Amino acid sequence: MNTLTLKIPQSLDDALQAASSKRHMSKSAIVRDALEKTLAEELQQTGPAAGWVDRWRGIMTSSKSVKPEDDRVTHILAKHLR
Repeated sequence: MNTLTLKIPQSLDDALQAASSKRHMSKSAIVRDALEKTLAEELQQTGPAAGWVDRWRGIMTSSKSVKPEDDRVTHILAKHLR
C-alpha cells in the first residue's frame, strides 16, 4: 500500500479523530473510505460522458457536417473532459 502525506486544518483533524474514535477505525481507514467514495461518485458522473465523447470523438472530428471548431463540439469536450 502506498503512503500519502497531507496537511489538514486542526478542525478537520479534530473531526477525523472524533470519527475515528466513534467508528473504531484508524484515521487512515476513514480517509481511504472517504476518498474511495468521492472518486467513485466522480467517476460515475464523468465516466459515461467521457466514454461517449471518446467513442464519438473520431466521428465528430472527421465528419464534414461537424467540424472540431464547432461550438457544440467545443462545449461537449470542455464540459465532459475536465
